[in-house]
Amino acid sequence: MALQNFSRRIFLQVAGLVMFFLSFGEIWPSRSSATEKGGGTPNSGKDSSLPLGTSHHGASNVYLVKGLSPEENVKRAIELMGGIEEFVEPDDIVILKPNAQWWNHGTTNTNNMKGLIELILARPGFHGEIIIAENHHYKDVDSRGWNTEERNGDYNLNELVNYFNENGHENISKNHWVDGGQNPNPLEGDAAGGRVVRSVEEGDGYVWLADKIYESPEGRRCMMTYPVFTSRYSGKKIDIMRGSLVNGEYVDNVKLVNFSCLNHHGRAFGVTASIKNLMGVTDMTCGFQGREPTGMYNMHFVGKMSRLYRAGVDLKYYGRKFGLGPGVGRKVMNRGYWHSQYTGGALGYWLKNVRMPDLNILAAEYVGWGGRGRHGPYKRHQANCVACSVDPVALDYVGAKKILLEATPSSEKKYLSLNSPDRPPFKLFLEECHNQGVGNLSMERINIIETVEHV
Repeated sequence: MALQNFSRRIFLQVAGLVMFFLSFGEIWPSRSSATEKGGGTPNSGKDSSLPLGTSHHGASNVYLVKGLSPEENVKRAIELMGGIEEFVEPDDIVILKPNAQWWNHGTTNTNNMKGLIELILARPGFHGEIIIAENHHYKDVDSRGWNTEERNGDYNLNELVNYFNENGHENISKNHWVDGGQNPNPLEGDAAGGRVVRSVEEGDGYVWLADKIYESPEGRRCMMTYPVFTSRYSGKKIDIMRGSLVNGEYVDNVKLVNFSCLNHHGRAFGVTASIKNLMGVTDMTCGFQGREPTGMYNMHFVGKMSRLYRAGVDLKYYGRKFGLGPGVGRKVMNRGYWHSQYTGGALGYWLKNVRMPDLNILAAEYVGWGGRGRHGPYKRHQANCVACSVDPVALDYVGAKKILLEATPSSEKKYLSLNSPDRPPFKLFLEECHNQGVGNLSMERINIIETVEHV
């Protein structure tokens, strides 16, 4: 008992010091002047005065198809967008980026993905390759959506690759991107220990762009990152930002398809859709929760670290250290507020300065109006829908408003509020992303092309 009281006194003293320092500012990280904010629009390819993802008139088109099979919904949507030839050339390397972090409707519907792959393979003259690639930020890379038995569709992601390989399509492969830095005290995913490289010529890993840094109005800074890797099928060296490396030069033949699901995401974000799906392309060990670079936050925590939340993190750590459990710290964390709009801003900055997807698809066969599928197929609705756009901001706005919100039961007042793109927090998330020069949020500038088909 005496030892327990002694440990408790130490714990309370440490907690008091934590709160004392917090009253004067953030304990960690300190702001660093070693890097400056970057700029440029390497993927705009048009008038830079217009938001990325919009037409030459500055408008955005969002295509919604429902009523067919998951495969045919995708094919019909791409047909409405002008056909697969609008997005894929015969010799392209097409990267499909799903969400593999959860299960059930929390991972991308694999029948929707199967439909797009079939469409690409049927493109006249196609002799390129398709790579399903993702970083779900967990140590066991071949887990979760990759090998789950709680599938969203007829396959998990590994089975989807195997299906095409067994049917003679060896040019369908996969890649697990692995966070490159250190992660000694995991808070959101325990992956770490890959490689940080300057280019794909140094091998597979993550590039950390010290000249491209998003800074929130409160001074939190997030360095941009992206993966470089080798195709398991062709052996080609692939750089998400620059293209594929051929004879020492980069060839612009890499296409990125952002293939996300559509779900409720609690009081922090409200909704998770295509923009947030891109967190699975970035390195979460670059900045806190990782140890380096000094003065940085990763893409998740740049929008999460209120002072109260940070105090809860410290209390949770010291509670474990002194054998008192993490409960007190967790309670403080839960009372801390998020600035999730700054994660939206950092992702918008990434889109502006690193890579815009060539196509964004919301696989909305099932939508989780009450969660992301952690605990089975509960609080979800079979929307039997696919939505597509080259503008991820407009797509997420329309997807939340026209699909997720309409699927939310009228009796669920909390979810009706959080699933709305016209109310915080999702409204603020989308606005901050748009403020980086990406997409449209005004319905006056969004054209919805909607069709209800019948099998």
